[in-house]
Amino acid sequence: MFLRIVPISIIPQRVLDTVQNELENINIKSRVMPKLSVPEDSFNRWRKQHNAEVILTKLANESAVKFIDKNIPTIMLIDSDLYFKGLSFVFSLENPTISCFIVSIARMRPEFYDETPNLNLLAERATKEVIHEVGHHLGLHHCDNRECVMNFSPSVGDIDSKQKYFCESCKINMMAKGIRL
Repeated sequence: MFLRIVPISIIPQRVLDTVQNELENINIKSRVMPKLSVPEDSFNRWRKQHNAEVILTKLANESAVKFIDKNIPTIMLIDSDLYFKGLSFVFSLENPTISCFIVSIARMRPEFYDETPNLNLLAERATKEVIHEVGHHLGLHHCDNRECVMNFSPSVGDIDSKQKYFCESCKINMMAKGIRL
């Protein structure tokens, strides 16, 4: 499997490198594409957040994202706080029709919770959410196993408590679909 990583605005290099290396560890090749800017009209002044759906829709037509082969997914990494419809925030969002996901690292930063900045922890959290979104792209749903990367994460604590790998049940589900990672 191959995927594109598109940074939106500035993403720490350690985060990009860690995500790429961990994807490689599960046999997913990736390429970091040129950085894109956050669409100005995605910002909601009242919420002080960006609309994830607007960003996905707008940037899906950029040359770094838009390709003929929709079997090659694109993961956008952004350091802005995101929301989607009625949710107060989202760590990530997928649009399967355009084979594109967006993962926000804003609320994954320890300093968001008044903790000491830690790039290693940020990179680990981002990696888990990227692999989680890849799992959705491969047809997996949320998993009840709290340690599985496919477990739903409504809080950063939930991200921290899960592993960055698929559980045996999810691996079996992928194999049943002819997917081996």
